[in-house]
Amino acid sequence: MNRKNSFKTILLAASAGILAVACTEKDEIPNYPQSEVKILATIDTGEGAAGARTNNLIYGNFEISDIKVSIDNLKLILRGTNENSKKPSIVQVRENSPQVITLLEDGNIYEPLIATAMAYDGVYGKLNFDLVQAENVPEDDDIYGLSLFVRAQWFDTPAQLYIDLEDEVSIRFNKGIEVAGSVDLYLTLYLDTLLAGIDPNLVSDGNGNGLVEVGPNDEDGNGEAYDAIIANLENSLYLKNGEFKEDKSKN
Repeated sequence: MNRKNSFKTILLAASAGILAVACTEKDEIPNYPQSEVKILATIDTGEGAAGARTNNLIYGNFEISDIKVSIDNLKLILRGTNENSKKPSIVQVRENSPQVITLLEDGNIYEPLIATAMAYDGVYGKLNFDLVQAENVPEDDDIYGLSLFVRAQWFDTPAQLYIDLEDEVSIRFNKGIEVAGSVDLYLTLYLDTLLAGIDPNLVSDGNGNGLVEVGPNDEDGNGEAYDAIIANLENSLYLKNGEFKEDKSKN
């Protein structure tokens, strides 16, 4: 065998060895089971009997008729994964794809689908998402440039509550939510918590134009009410497992 052929033989042998090692390493990666997860959104209230869907949309002195929220970058965080595990601990459900979700329109409750994703089976302990200003809607849409819009009646006066906050919201669930087969998860906004502690004396139609506004620029002098809503926002959001049946406790 000449030197040239000998060199080719060595290269072939080395390539085969590398390929064998690569295949072995690939085969060693565990095949963790995954399940389809649908994340939807809805509203509810902690008031009344357990398991009852909200049908009374009056909270304090607000009678709510419409709610829209603008979100993006939704991800589930797996709880209790071993640091040496190769199982990813984060399931990116929605990324760089802003979405306006309508939770309530003309008094009708909706359960819009946010996204469907494959998630590794396990117990999830946290959901993160971003509130973002809505720019993917027509400029005459109520939520344009906002991240949350609520239409209501304050006593007999039309009212609007709105937020332009852009921030990450982190929702922890102490008991965890188990994924072990296809499951529907509901990102739920509890209206009673969102509007908790708003004193009727804090809200008024300060400029007398026939519209009560509660927003970031202290419209109508309702800045204290706006601050209360901002403070309540993260605590008013929960992730619920399954249909609305027996247990509607917030966990």
